[in-house]
Amino acid sequence: MNGPTESLPGTDSAEERVLAVLRRTTLEIVPEVEPASFTPERTLSDLGCNSIDRAEIVTLTMEELDIAVPVHEFHQGMDIGTLAALMRKRL
Repeated sequence: MNGPTESLPGTDSAEERVLAVLRRTTLEIVPEVEPASFTPERTLSDLGCNSIDRAEIVTLTMEELDIAVPVHEFHQGMDIGTLAALMRKRL
């Protein structure tokens, strides 16, 4: 990740790592996303990601983290913080 890593309240280093990968992947897939708008309480849809973007972001993030999360655990409207926590459990 480029730039300093800011610690978020209530997150541990593993969850921060997941958030960093999610952020970087999101910005690679949808470069028009404003980096400052990527916050844990927002959803990928809030950031303008369509369903194909969201699937690609999640898939690439899981590949980079070398984890697998069953599809049924993902829910429509899941915020980024919840998504990161779900993925963090698989590390």
